[in-house]
Amino acid sequence: MSRLYWLLAALGLGCATTSQVTPTFIYAPPAGTRFVRTVRLISETSLVGSPFHQRQETEFVWNVGFAREGDQTLVTQQLQRVALRINGAEVLDGERIPGNNLSVDLVVNREPQVVEVRGADHAAEVLSALLRPGAEESQGLMSAELVRQIAVARFEMVVRDVVGRPTAPGSTWTSPDPDPAVRSKTMVVDRFEPCGNARCAHVTAQYEVNPQAAARRALRSAAAFLARNGVNPAEAEVLDASLDYRDELLVEPATLVDHGATFSKTARVTFAGARGAPIPVEFRSALEQSSTFP
Repeated sequence: MSRLYWLLAALGLGCATTSQVTPTFIYAPPAGTRFVRTVRLISETSLVGSPFHQRQETEFVWNVGFAREGDQTLVTQQLQRVALRINGAEVLDGERIPGNNLSVDLVVNREPQVVEVRGADHAAEVLSALLRPGAEESQGLMSAELVRQIAVARFEMVVRDVVGRPTAPGSTWTSPDPDPAVRSKTMVVDRFEPCGNARCAHVTAQYEVNPQAAARRALRSAAAFLARNGVNPAEAEVLDASLDYRDELLVEPATLVDHGATFSKTARVTFAGARGAPIPVEFRSALEQSSTFP
């Protein structure tokens, strides 16, 4: 081979091949980042064609910050305010009590996975103490396990399905889902858009679900409702069922700091009532969150 060939090869020219690195979503929130996150949990049950409607809404406002603990990330989430409304009636509306240091913090490893939740027990104690006397429907809604589940689930919903995936608009991939009613889930990067002083990726999820699993879940959720309407839940027959999932994320691709997200599930189920009369019921649950930056 000629001396020119070796010279070009040494300079990375000529026949040398260069490969482009495809940008991917990375979990790397900068230490010192702070913002306010508002999370709303909504649960609704409606009897289609009748005035019956039951709605429960819980709202958490968190002061969020990021720090480093060795090679792990500490996500501090200090509760600023919590509200609970059932059928429009205010059951709980409590500002954080000074001195209580009510915080639910996550320790995240490099995977990234939550390896520890701190403060859930204390948070549940304080929230339970704020519940107004006589609000029987709200009992058990603020357990330590629920606080822990909300904290971890919110993290996983935003991070789990996108970390390590390509950020380019139009990118798609399938992602496993822990919900047994989900047959498949396809994630899509729709576009990039401004989000405050940053630029975020708008990502949506498209679901294929199992209607039989949806019916079984709806039957469990509707047990108390069916009993009030003279139907034995153990003997209730499902005539028809459908399940609709919708997810949207707005995240910074280079850090996975979230600016907004919506996760909703709507089940429409028709049960056989007395003498076979159809009872169409709709169940909706949603988690909606938004972030405000200084």
